[in-house]
Amino acid sequence: MTPVQLSRPSFSAPVRLADMSDAGLARRLADGDAWALDAIYRRHAPALRRYARRYVDAALAEDAVHDALARTQLALMGSGRVVDLRPWLFRCVRNACLSELDRAANRRGAELSDDPVAAGGADCCDVVARNEHLHATLRSMAALPPRQREALALRALDGRGYDELAEHFTLTENAAVQLVHRARRNLVAMVA
Repeated sequence: MTPVQLSRPSFSAPVRLADMSDAGLARRLADGDAWALDAIYRRHAPALRRYARRYVDAALAEDAVHDALARTQLALMGSGRVVDLRPWLFRCVRNACLSELDRAANRRGAELSDDPVAAGGADCCDVVARNEHLHATLRSMAALPPRQREALALRALDGRGYDELAEHFTLTENAAVQLVHRARRNLVAMVA
């Protein structure tokens, strides 16, 4: 919420603002009457707080109401601009609540991206387990028959296609696929 210093009303005796309609208060606010803002606050704050609590918790709802009144003061007081007051206030409260929800989502997103575990990533135990599994796989790969080991290395590590493997081993393409499949199956059996 944007901190704004609300102006204090002058202490000259106001006309009975509590009895005025919203349209009358909006006209007085547009003419620069600070007492009108006080009357608007007293009249609409409870309903605005209840409305804001639909979006955010009670403390943020209070902030949203104050933010809406501060924006109303900045936009309308002494401007000569008269608006339909109640919808204006509710729209300001809604916008303040949505802005706070966006900021909270951005804070949560930033917090999650900083913590890899919270973001669904791996923690140090996962990394150690993955590294141990990788070392076991590489040790087992060394135990494969030479032709299977070479075929698997060319396919998985070098990214060669089956047509290239077939040419390299002077096989058909289907036989190259079978060779790689046998190498993978044997490797899985050794690691498991």
